This record gives sequence, C-alpha cells and structure tokens, in this order.
Amino acid sequence: MSDHGHRTPSEAETPATPGRKRSEAARLAILAATRDLIEEHGYEKLSIAGIAARAGVGKDTIYRWWPSKSMVVVDAVLLEDQPFHTAPLARTASVDQDVRDWVHTVTQDYMEPAGASRVRALTAAASEDPATAQMLYGRYTQVQRIALVDRLREAAEAGELRPDADFAAVADAVLASLLYWVTTRRTDLQSGSADPLLDVLLRGLRP
Repeated sequence: MSDHGHRTPSEAETPATPGRKRSEAARLAILAATRDLIEEHGYEKLSIAGIAARAGVGKDTIYRWWPSKSMVVVDAVLLEDQPFHTAPLARTASVDQDVRDWVHTVTQDYMEPAGASRVRALTAAASEDPATAQMLYGRYTQVQRIALVDRLREAAEAGELRPDADFAAVADAVLASLLYWVTTRRTDLQSGSADPLLDVLLRGLRP
C-alpha cells in the first residue's frame, strides 16, 4: 500500500530547477546557432567550435548531447516545426493533380535558400555516418515517400492507376530527382520543374 503522506512528486509536479532551465536554454541556443551557420556558410565550413562560439557555450556542452557534427545538424534541422513539407497528399477526384500539387509544394521548400542549404547539409551529414543517414530517412525521407506511395495505391484501388505498378519506384524517382537538383545547386529550380518527369511517370501508371 502506498504512503500518501510521503509520495514522491511526479516529474510534472517537480518544479524546474535553474540548472534545468540553463541546460535547455543552452541546447536551444546550440540548435539555433547550427541552423544559422548552415545557412551562412554551409555544412562544409560548419564546425563544433564554430557552433559553440555562436551559441556561447563550450564544446563539451555540445558533446554532452551529440556525439558528432552530423547529429547536431540532423536535430537542428528536423526538430524545427515543419522544416519541410511532409503532409499527406490531398484526396481529390484527380490523382494527377494531387501528385503535382504535392510535388510543387515540396519543390517550393527546396527553392528557398534556407531550405536548399539545409537539404544539402542533411545530405552531407548522412553521407558521413550511417546512423545519421538512418535517422534522416526515418524522420523525413520515409515520411514523404510513404505519403506519395499511399496516394498512388489508393488511386490504383479506385481503378485510376495500374495495380501492378511499382509505386515505391515512382516515389523514389521523384524525391531523388528533387534531391539531385538541390545538391547540384541547380539555379533554375521552379515549382513546376518536376512536371516533365511527372508527365512520364503518371502516363506510365495509367491502366
């Protein structure tokens, strides 16, 4: 039987200590500094020492939470509110239009200088460390891939698209093309840049 007179307060009931507030403030400052430096200088010139200096903390403070630069980058970008478009596709009478509208929105993220620099930083971070790559895929790429595949499968069930089509391959082709354009610093990227690719893919999905 519990002793109600001497129960231990829950975490929610425990008042935050000054140390906890300072730690959280330092963590947020590190993440904000990382995002700013990515946009200003890119991933290649980013360093733990530079992040620490911008955030006003010591390097040991950063290593207390993250084992590497790449892991700091992943958290700094993907823990933001809606850093990239990952919402499900619309469900209208036209799967073609739903796919195009969704891809246009994703492309808009990549067209913004801040968005493009973050995509390139995430790609570089993932290439350096398998664990970072897996985390990036789970938090971001996989979410987008599933959203697109789910809409295509629903259209196939409704008789709009071929049921034997490889919808995962279609999603990979779209997302990989966008990523290629951003990482190669394509300067003419527009919201409709993927339309020629979509023309080919969607035509091939027809019954």
